[in-house]
Amino acid sequence: MGKRARNRMRTRNAFVAAARELFAERGFDEVRVDDIAARAGAGRRTFFRYFSTKAEVAFPHHGERIARFESLVAMRLPHETPLAAVQRALIVLGSEMMAASEEFLAQQAIVDASPALLAAERILDREWDLCIAEALASEGEPTTRDKIIAGALLGVIRAAMRAWFDGGGRDDLVELGLGAFALLGTGLAADLEPETSSGT
Repeated sequence: MGKRARNRMRTRNAFVAAARELFAERGFDEVRVDDIAARAGAGRRTFFRYFSTKAEVAFPHHGERIARFESLVAMRLPHETPLAAVQRALIVLGSEMMAASEEFLAQQAIVDASPALLAAERILDREWDLCIAEALASEGEPTTRDKIIAGALLGVIRAAMRAWFDGGGRDDLVELGLGAFALLGTGLAADLEPETSSGT
């Protein structure tokens, strides 16, 4: 990484750190872009060179994680199906989240406290939906089936992450994710079967 790239990364990280501190102190809605820029020691115009909105700085790794997912899926193993590649990539991302658990837990706490950020998170989830569907597509545009499977995968992963966040990051996110995939793979048929009494 050259000097210019390092300086850009340093400036961006300063905005992210300043925003996280201010959001934690005052709440997302009470913080202005000018406040973030001032704490980061930069100007408002500089902020908008790195982030298009105030909400974007609350999800600083979204673009990187999408790109990371795509690169992991592209590294298909021999005889690996698209679905298996997607699941492998998501598990790798889960392990990386665990390695930076404090940061992700702090970010989610800020998001959970703000209706505006919860709405923004749902929009980002739609990007994940499309990204996963495209990874599942054998060729061309994703089919309806690809989109349904992508939605199901994202749903169980989101549920696993919610359990992880609610548990303060103490659980093993990878195990939660693998359990979610197993449940999705076997289906809910067993849980939908009516219970029979021991006397019948």
